Amino acid sequence: MTNSTIRLERFCYHPGGTLGVIKIEEETFYTIERPWLENQVNVSCIPTGTYDLERRDSPRFGETWYLPNVPDRSWILMHVANFPSDVQGCIGIGTSLMSDRIAVSNSRTALKAFESITVGKEWKMTIVNAEYAAL
Repeated sequence: MTNSTIRLERFCYHPGGTLGVIKIEEETFYTIERPWLENQVNVSCIPTGTYDLERRDSPRFGETWYLPNVPDRSWILMHVANFPSDVQGCIGIGTSLMSDRIAVSNSRTALKAFESITVGKEWKMTIVNAEYAAL
């Protein structure tokens, strides 16, 4: 079975957090991560690149997507998160952006919809800088 690729396009690198967008099967999801701080553990978003996605059972978040091959990092998950402070190097996912802060909304709804599309298939994730991705 060949892996399909999910493309996460980061469009906002702010000192308070990093925003991105994923478009998959006619759905649009927004992502929230920590700011870029040179790939430091627990405080930085991960570097751009292509990563495997695997399912993993997290003691805190249950079964979720996991990026196992991030250089110098471990336990990078995709999980429910609305604010950069909700993640420690992981990726949160929402249905829309909050208008008054660096954050996403409706994370539980978004993760459930994202998983309904992705679970049961093999995936890779490519993370790129895309300044105009949210337009």
